[in-house]
Formats: sequence, structure tokens, C-alpha cells
Amino acid sequence: MRRLAVALLILAVGVPATVGGVLPAVLMSRFRAEVPPLPTDIPAARVAFRSADGVDLVAWFAEAEAPKATIILVHGASGTRGDAYVGLYGMMRDLLGRNYSVLALDLRNHGDSGDGPRGPTFGPDEGRDIIAAADWIKARNPGRRIAAYGISMGGNAVLYAAAVDPRIEAVITQDTYALAPPVMRRGLIASTGLPDYMADAVLWSARHFWGLADGEGRGIEVAPRLGARPWLIMQSVSDPIVPAADAEALAAADPGARLWSTPAPAANDPLLLEAGAWGSHARDYVFYREAWIDRVGEFLDGSFAVLFG
Repeated sequence: MRRLAVALLILAVGVPATVGGVLPAVLMSRFRAEVPPLPTDIPAARVAFRSADGVDLVAWFAEAEAPKATIILVHGASGTRGDAYVGLYGMMRDLLGRNYSVLALDLRNHGDSGDGPRGPTFGPDEGRDIIAAADWIKARNPGRRIAAYGISMGGNAVLYAAAVDPRIEAVITQDTYALAPPVMRRGLIASTGLPDYMADAVLWSARHFWGLADGEGRGIEVAPRLGARPWLIMQSVSDPIVPAADAEALAAADPGARLWSTPAPAANDPLLLEAGAWGSHARDYVFYREAWIDRVGEFLDGSFAVLFG
């Protein structure tokens, strides 16, 4: 009986401590990952600048031979400017090949960039980083035109930035959600296997004690502010983290948006098996590179055709 009482005491103390402290701490630490080395064939330089609210930011900048515009390339949650999972270095090569310069950014609380005044907000604070990137581009070349391409959380950040910054003339979002909290919950469960009730407890603790502010990521509310801006919405129909309904809702919020739904990969596709529980989320480029080059290239060329047809 005494052993049982000790075991129950350990559970009573240990489980809340784990769910309320250890797991949320691990969750918050997962946002910052190491940036993979830049491949030698990409002519990029490391650059640094600061956001309006004082966060130090780091990016790769690669200039095209005859640039039509500069694309601000933005990773998703827990990614970096060189995220291999989504193929960011490949995207840089292909955009440079279409004569688009690239500024690949580490958002605050990610990669080599500094910490923000709070944890990830899944859109609003990160949007300030994209505006700072646009400031850096315009300071170097006032006439340079700008587009922004954001993946998952990066897409929400792009929406927040473009909603207030008309210098961002074209927007591309990939597997981007309408509201962040449900996606954060699905992602946590997919990556950890935690039961629903425990995942909810971890997220509650992360929000109330560890600075996670995912409730502020509400792209559906800022999407209508893009006006007539060209906007390509890319969404995998089989994404287990961001449902296709989110992309449809975003497209409905802006009648000028174009929706490109990428098909589900084959169940035995090695790339899908490698992805595990995350499946096709944020991997449109990896699965469909040739189609990506055509669709994204045509969209950008059409968006900047006034001067660079």
C-alpha cells in the first residue's frame, strides 16, 4: 500500500509538472532550429537588419543577373531561411533562374534572428520582420519591386505585412491557415503523438506561462485588406495539418486571389513516407517542383508585367 501511495504521489506531482512545465518548454524550444549551410552554388550573402520594434534579423540575399523584382521568402514555424524540409534552397535556385532576386529571411524567434518581446504570434509580430525586409530592399534599391512568399506560418506573416505595406506588390502563400490555434493543436498532436487532452494542457500552459501567442494568428481577418493585390494561394488537398477548407476560406475573403490546389501524392511516395505524420504539409515544392516553377513563375511574371513583361 505504501508503494502505491508513493507511486500516486509521483504521478500527482510529476504529470502536472511535465505537462505544465517540461513539455511546454520543449515545445517553445523547438521553434529555433539551426540554419543549414548555404550550398556553394547559390550566390547569396548573409545580411542583417532590424525590425521597427528592435528585433535583430538575419537573411540570405541573392541577386539575380537581371532582376525583375525581389522575392522575400519566408519559412514556417520551427523552420529557418534554409529549411530543407520545404526545399527553400531549391526555391532560391529556381527563382534566381527566372531572374527574381531572393531575400530568404529568418523570422524572429527562429534561426539566427533574435528573440522577439514575446513568443511566436503566428502572423502579427512576424509581419513586422517582413516589413523590415522590405525596408532593407528599398534602402539598397528604391526602385526595386517586391513580392513576398510565405509558407504555413510564414504565409500568415506575409498577409499581415502586405495588409499594411503596399510596397509588397504580390503575395504567395503556401499551406497557410485561416486561424492558427487549431493548426497548432493538430501539429503538436501529429509531431508528438500526445492524446488530445494532454496536447490541450500543454498548449494552455505554453500560452499562459511561456509566451506562445498563436491566438493572434488570424489571417482570415487581414486577408480582405489586400485589395486588388495579386495573390496566389497554394494548398495541398491532402495536408493533414492545414485543411483545404482554410485555403478556400482565404480565397473567398479576397475575390482577386487565385487558388492552386495541389493533388495528394501517391501513398507509397518515398517523400511522403519520409515526412511521417506531417505528410504533404508545406511540401508543395518538394512534391511538384516542375509545376511549381511554371505556376509560380507565371504568377510572378504576370504580376510584374507592367515593367517586365
